[in-house]
Amino acid sequence: MGDGRAWKCTMCYDRQKDGMEPACAQACPTDSIQYGPLDELREKANGRLEMLVEAGAGGARLYGANEEEYGMGAFFLLLDDPEVVTRRYRDLWGSAAVAAGALAVGVAAAFLGGRR
Repeated sequence: MGDGRAWKCTMCYDRQKDGMEPACAQACPTDSIQYGPLDELREKANGRLEMLVEAGAGGARLYGANEEEYGMGAFFLLLDDPEVVTRRYRDLWGSAAVAAGALAVGVAAAFLGGRR
């Protein structure tokens, strides 16, 4: 697998058939990737959602939890509307582009300054 090719996720079929969870869920340092029966995962997510709302995160929601509506095969606990989250990432790309440009100018100046 270290040859640079992309591989489609198989949900670690080989691990599951031996009674183990997928490697991504086992290795996730924040325990954000959960694996198990869908009803149990929904129940756990709804409990976490209730805790967040009680703590004052009124915009918290489960996105994609209604399979019939979204058909995503996954759901996410968000603290804001998905559009707001996407908009914030778009803003980060602009900042990253400015930082990359400044870095490129600095490297060029250092390189050209050393040629004298």
